[in-house]
Amino acid sequence: MNKHLRIALAAVGLTAISAGAMAASNVLPTGWSVITTLGTTGTLRAGSGWDAGSLASHSSIVDGVFLAENTQWNHGSWWWDQDPSVNASPVVTTIQLNQQFTLESFSVQADDNDTYLIEYWNGASWQTAWNIGTQPSYGLVTRHSGMLAPITTNQLRFTATGGDNWYAVSEIQAFGVAAIPEPETYALMLAGLGAIGFVARRRRG
Repeated sequence: MNKHLRIALAAVGLTAISAGAMAASNVLPTGWSVITTLGTTGTLRAGSGWDAGSLASHSSIVDGVFLAENTQWNHGSWWWDQDPSVNASPVVTTIQLNQQFTLESFSVQADDNDTYLIEYWNGASWQTAWNIGTQPSYGLVTRHSGMLAPITTNQLRFTATGGDNWYAVSEIQAFGVAAIPEPETYALMLAGLGAIGFVARRRRG
């Protein structure tokens, strides 16, 4: 193999390595634009027996930082009471992303004895991304989805689907890549193709 061909293959290899490295990143800390919640948060039913707790900001659930495991469910999380006296309808949190992303796995820190659902918008309707099971322990506990079939979306939706009606989430992470490659990726691809073209011209000459 001549020297120029080795250089060309190395350039293409760097492009592949760069794309692979991006695949492991959590896109939400910089990839969200608007977070909205329909329903009442941070309010307990009368006589709940829990202390008042503290309600975190919306953006804290996508900041890339987990709370200490087993933190009390309503201390520093995004939490709600699904009792009909507080919320007659399910509480729904929607995360609008700032572009299309292709996602392949999730991590969530949420109240341990409840089930939750992450959905994604496919352009026409909401589809299931991950059904999150219970993790019996105490308080806020982290779960990981493992590798899933890739999805491409610009919106995610988070809801509780079952449990004791005291629900909380403190962190949502979504791992994937931008559906449209970043400019640096294009530059690497062009560099690799340019090197291959150079070798082809030299061989013809």
